[in-house]
Amino acid sequence: MRTRTRDFPGTDTETNRRLTEDVAHDEATIINGLIEIRRKNQISFEVIGFLLGSDASLISRNLRGQGVTLTNFLRIARALGYRCRVSFEKADAGELDAAAIANLQITSHKVINPRQPLGS
Repeated sequence: MRTRTRDFPGTDTETNRRLTEDVAHDEATIINGLIEIRRKNQISFEVIGFLLGSDASLISRNLRGQGVTLTNFLRIARALGYRCRVSFEKADAGELDAAAIANLQITSHKVINPRQPLGS
């Protein structure tokens, strides 16, 4: 899945692993829900692709978690006749603490452009 390659570089290794696994799990839940709806309603990839103006193979790849975005999930759900609602729940204790996040000190940095101005 695409999310498994996306990490949280501002965290330690263990937190990074845990957060990445959580995101991958949430993505898998969405994909499995869409697959179940498609199977229950016996709708082919070709029909979904036609409704979305894309190729059936792209829909198949999306439902395998390849090259997918939240927008693609929402569009597929609508093509299947469903509306997706996103809800946010507080993560388990021990995750990123709001106070710790608020106390992060991010230092500013200066970007140096090595290119010379035109006409020099």
